[in-house]
Amino acid sequence: MARWLVFGDSHIAPFRKAVELGLLPPDTGLLEVRGATAMGLANRQSVTGALERFEAGLLPPRPGSLPVMQLGEVDCGFVIWYRAEKHHLPVADQMEKSIERYFAFADRLLAAGYPGVVITGATVPTIRDGQDWGEVAHLRREVQTTLVARTQLTLAYNARLRQGAAARGLPFVCIADQVLDPATGVVKDFYRRKNPLNHHLHAARAAELWAAALNALPLPALLAGGKAPA
Repeated sequence: MARWLVFGDSHIAPFRKAVELGLLPPDTGLLEVRGATAMGLANRQSVTGALERFEAGLLPPRPGSLPVMQLGEVDCGFVIWYRAEKHHLPVADQMEKSIERYFAFADRLLAAGYPGVVITGATVPTIRDGQDWGEVAHLRREVQTTLVARTQLTLAYNARLRQGAAARGLPFVCIADQVLDPATGVVKDFYRRKNPLNHHLHAARAAELWAAALNALPLPALLAGGKAPA
């Protein structure tokens, strides 16, 4: 039976919630590596061990499954900025390095035999300016970039993901436009967690958006090798 195989960092939580709520099929696969980054997909010695864990869960290809790749929030919210400052390099260059590693892994999945990979937009940031409490905010305190700047980088990152997906004939889905407030340019309070220490989007509300995006894709056709709808 055809099914989605969602993998990524902790921001796959809305997909898990969508399964719990019956918005996505109960056999949807979920492979989470907390703190995983696209940048780290080229590093077998990364702290999270994401590359080896994703390889173990995805390769060889699982019959009847189409991978759904959800990465990039950690890159856009911290890693890209940190590497740019540490190495005195343009942020844009570090973004391109992250994108390059992202698609290098997606291409590996395609070369291994998956008929396609669903590319998803990176989750927009939620940590407010000046917030240095909470586990994730504390870990990212070395980078003093504003929420607006981090959001703008995420949108630029997602534009590159869209381009890369189109170049490969892969489906691209994104919910950023729906969760951002056009007046402020950052995430709407409606999609924030009540707990300010939790930097993830509101699971149930984001679940509805991600489920609608996936359910709009022709999974059987994509598994048969069909191209993503234009």
